[in-house]
Amino acid sequence: MDKRNAAGGLMHKSKVLLLAAGITAGSLMAWNAFGGQPLNKPAFAAGTENAVMNTVAVTGTGKVSVAPDIAYVSAGVSVTAKTAKEAQAGAAKKYDAVRKALTGTFGVAEKDLKTTNYSVQPQYRYTDKEGQVLTGYTAVQDIQISYRNIDKTGDLVDGLAAAGANRINNISFGTEKGDAYTQQALQKAVEAAKVKAMTLAQASGRTLGEVVSISENGAQVVQPVIERAQMKMAAASDSSANTVVDAGEVDVTSDITVLFSLK
Repeated sequence: MDKRNAAGGLMHKSKVLLLAAGITAGSLMAWNAFGGQPLNKPAFAAGTENAVMNTVAVTGTGKVSVAPDIAYVSAGVSVTAKTAKEAQAGAAKKYDAVRKALTGTFGVAEKDLKTTNYSVQPQYRYTDKEGQVLTGYTAVQDIQISYRNIDKTGDLVDGLAAAGANRINNISFGTEKGDAYTQQALQKAVEAAKVKAMTLAQASGRTLGEVVSISENGAQVVQPVIERAQMKMAAASDSSANTVVDAGEVDVTSDITVLFSLK
């Protein structure tokens, strides 16, 4: 019995040693197959992490402020009459007079006139005795006028009122050179991003390398808008007074994200 037990023990130990050797050999093969990297980590992870650690991403904003070269005047006519037909006819007559003043007196091209709203709506009054009672109809026609003689915008507003426009909604100012100004804003955005990246690199004891990538986040043209309440309108009792409209400036901005390498 002792000899059999001893033989059995030796066989058991041999199996354990063989199993351990097999596991070790398999582990070494797996280690070599993955370039000496741990099995739970991709072989390229170390290189990727190193590349990420040697870059800095920053955003940059560039802005160009310019004098506007075009005004967009929103105006219109409104007429109330007993019937819808009468209201429409009255509005058409007023609009025709306004249109003639724009194309004749102020030299506005037909392509620069755009109807933005036309409506005919019933009007009611309400009393406790009669309830809702139809009193007539209101016809409205609004137009947008593109006007490039910026300094004469106030005169245009006065001319509209004199011709019969009884709706002066608002005025906005813009530029027709948006693409050129956007290019300037982009250049400023790149410069701003570079300054920011250099500051970060120096603060971390590194030096700034080359640009790895640039992405444009968007551009925007901010147009100043003047509502009717903000206009310095000419007084109706003073025919010599002129409406004054201050155009201000148009802001063109561009935002970018830049990835730099670090040394």
